Amino acid sequence: MHLIKREGKLMWNFIYNEMKKNKDSVVFDKSHKYTYNEIISLVEEKANYLRNKLPEKSKCGILCEKGINTSIAILACWKANLIPIVMSFDYGDKHWERIIALTQPDIVIKDNEKKTIYRSEFLFTENRFLGNFIRVIPDNTLDKVALIMCTSGTTGNPKGVLITTEALQKNVLSICKYFEIHSDDKILIARPLYHCAVLTGEFLVGLFKGCDIGFFDEKYQPTQVLQFCVKNHISVLCGTPTLFNHLAMIIQRMNINHAVRTIALSGECLSRNVAEKIRMGFEKTKIYNVYGLTEAAPRVCYLPPEKFDEYPESVGIPIESVEVKIVNEKGKDLLALQQGEIWVKTPCVMKGYYHDQEQTADKIKGEWLLTGDIGFLDNQGYLYILSRKDDLIIKGGMNIYPKEIENQVLQLHEIKECVAYGIKKFNFQEIGMDVVLDDQYCNMGKKELLSLLGNELPGYQMPSQINIVKELKRNASGKIVRNYDGGIK
Repeated sequence: MHLIKREGKLMWNFIYNEMKKNKDSVVFDKSHKYTYNEIISLVEEKANYLRNKLPEKSKCGILCEKGINTSIAILACWKANLIPIVMSFDYGDKHWERIIALTQPDIVIKDNEKKTIYRSEFLFTENRFLGNFIRVIPDNTLDKVALIMCTSGTTGNPKGVLITTEALQKNVLSICKYFEIHSDDKILIARPLYHCAVLTGEFLVGLFKGCDIGFFDEKYQPTQVLQFCVKNHISVLCGTPTLFNHLAMIIQRMNINHAVRTIALSGECLSRNVAEKIRMGFEKTKIYNVYGLTEAAPRVCYLPPEKFDEYPESVGIPIESVEVKIVNEKGKDLLALQQGEIWVKTPCVMKGYYHDQEQTADKIKGEWLLTGDIGFLDNQGYLYILSRKDDLIIKGGMNIYPKEIENQVLQLHEIKECVAYGIKKFNFQEIGMDVVLDDQYCNMGKKELLSLLGNELPGYQMPSQINIVKELKRNASGKIVRNYDGGIK
């Protein structure tokens, strides 16, 4: 077997062999339920159809609303030795049109007949694929590539991350090694599969371990997520700290019995205040805090549950075969407790950005991946994330990290949620802040709020603009979306 030409097949076999061992486990959502055996049959049916229409290594865009449909489409692509491009349905037409322009898929799979796509269309239905096909031109840049994941593009145009079969397999195996997940677990997937952390760390890991997998495809609503967990006896749940903070408050307020045994936090910096609230709501639950990025396929570090109460704001230590260091703006290695950009060395690093050598060269230096995240390592080697490099506010020559401001403000019981960001004013930056007030203080005005913040924050961290809002704006996974030059998109 020539590995370069059979990446999809290798990826399918990797998953298929484990699925056959747990053929009676199920994949379900609100209205559908399939055994692994039934999923395999659906995958084989769709793969055979694809194989008859497209040559190997064709690029197949996947633009599906339903998690189960997305998962079947991905697996079918691998079995047919095609390269899936998992596209974000929830970010709007302009976003996926930019992805199509970037990646030029040979076909697009969709499961919404009303959604118009201005390329060859490929319709996913309950029982069959329908579509038109075009001639495929081989692309040698895709050698060893099993998957193209697209960045959100919230701070610019999206980028196509080329992830190899080796990277996917090693990351799945590493996650299985560090996280206690068993075949009798039920995993809830409450975020779309176009997030690499969800596809790899939740869906593929769940299949590999033979778990029941439930898809929650509804709009981000913590109450509904919790009801789904209780109804379906979910034992493993992953999400952002914001999601679990909301869930914890609901659990305490409604005194809900829940069966969640393990949770994993990712996607946002975790403050001690929020960590304590999550612990109170999930008192007997094993809590992992994890860190990664799409370009690393994605997992890099994890904080084991026995360390959560001791190091709640840390994302832990590197997983197997991963190295982490902190580097200043001149590329010099920094010592413990010194703040700088996080660099990662891992066998799971991406092959590069699709057809973008310049950005690839900016992101990969020798064996090191430049994450774009700012943080530090403590004396015990635990990693702390402070901010995205793009989120850094430079005010009066001082580097100000929004998370440091937010951590201080969240100590106030009058504040439920907040987000700080930079505002461009002429040739300098000021600080802006959006605040969600606690229900008991919902009548508080801006003047009173500013006075409250003035007692909590040093002058250089005080926002010059503040907005009291009912809720913070988030993407489809519940993660706050910042604009790199200030404000929330």
